[in-house]
This record gives sequence, structure tokens and C-alpha cells, in this order.
Amino acid sequence: MNLKVAGNHIITKILNIVLPLAGITLMLVYEYCDTSCLYLKGTFMGIDLKWVGITYMIILFASAFSVRGSFDQMAAHFRTILISAAVGVEFFLIGWQIANNTYCLFCLAFSACIFILFGLNFPSMNKKLMVVSILAALLGFILFFEGQVGPRYDLAISGAHVAPSFKF
Repeated sequence: MNLKVAGNHIITKILNIVLPLAGITLMLVYEYCDTSCLYLKGTFMGIDLKWVGITYMIILFASAFSVRGSFDQMAAHFRTILISAAVGVEFFLIGWQIANNTYCLFCLAFSACIFILFGLNFPSMNKKLMVVSILAALLGFILFFEGQVGPRYDLAISGAHVAPSFKF
């Protein structure tokens, strides 16, 4: 089996492997944050964003490796969808932090990993698929994200209703 790492340059190949691992680490360390992260809570379709982020980065890491051959194009499209959708999600989540004037450094560092991966992989992306993926993810988060700013222990104990972050 002849494995290929995504990217056209050695630095891109290395970062396509290292940045998803960094993202996983950031989300695991986020659990122990005792600053402003304590006040942010969010879910996507009822799933804690921390676990969504970890799962996403595991899939992105695995997608960096592909078998040379007939699946090259499909693997490239899959990575375009993954990375571009994450950009749409991060636009939304950064906007949500700005709107609530509460910032999580771990979340912003995770976003930086996404934006760096996007910039590195942009030249090889299918541009139409990229735009559709960004917009679809943005719409998905507008519809299915629930978030609240407040102490985490308060949210868990009080049983407070968590409402969608942007209301129409």
C-alpha cells in the first residue's frame, strides 16, 4: 500500500498532520480551562462542541493520509468539504463570541488551526465545493447551534434552558 499525505509542499504535508493533532490537544486541555472558557457552553444538534471538535480533528487527521490511485480526487474533495465547512463553523463561533463579548483562547487557537489549514490547502481545493461547504456549515450552525454564556456549573445544576444563539 502506497500512502500519500495531503499537500504539495513538505511544510503543508507536515502541518496537515500536526495541526489536527494540535486541535485535538486544545479541545482536551479546554476541559481544564478556568478562565473565560468556564462561561461558554455550546452544542451542535445536542452534542457538546468539544466532542464535535475532537471528532472532527480525528477525521481530518485520518483524511490527511490517502492511498495513491483512483481515490485521490475523492479524498481531495472530502478534505475540501471538511476544511471549508470548518471555516463556516468558525466564522459563526467567532461571531458568537464577539456578540457575547466573551472569548475562549482555546477556541480561538482551535480556529487558528482551521484557518491555517484552509490557507495551506486553498490552492488545491475545488472552489465551488469550497463555497458550498462554507455556506452549508454556516447555515447548519445558524439552525442547530445552541449556546449560552454563564458559569458552567450553573448551567448543569440549574437546568437552565439553552436557547439558540441567534434569533430571527
